[in-house]
Amino acid sequence: MQGSSVSSKRVLLVDDEISNTEVLGLVLAQEGYEVTLCGDGRQALAGLSAGMPDLLITDFMMPLLNGAELVQALRELPGGRDVPVVLMSGAPESALRTYGIHYEVFLRKPFSLSELLDTVHRLLDGPRLQPAGTR
Repeated sequence: MQGSSVSSKRVLLVDDEISNTEVLGLVLAQEGYEVTLCGDGRQALAGLSAGMPDLLITDFMMPLLNGAELVQALRELPGGRDVPVVLMSGAPESALRTYGIHYEVFLRKPFSLSELLDTVHRLLDGPRLQPAGTR
């Protein structure tokens, strides 16, 4: 079900669990989003040199550069403060608050595909949500 309103929206999806990344990427692409997949935070950060995504969806626990470090690095880049972030983790959200990172939505794994799609549609196609995390 591809909508014309989402066709130009770019989503950067970062997770070291490749099977998860591929499934989520496929679902988002079927919705009409342009999806870039990365297997770790360093790869994602390097890819940001090609331009800012409209949305970053990242796992928290990853090798090399975790989700908190990726979000902090994103926020330091020109235009990076304007990119909404969805943070995913199997850990409770309270455990992530100690990192003091700014994100719009937290999704605790496992989550449903409909929950992810609702979140992405709200962030990219609807009114902006108030940040869940701190700056």
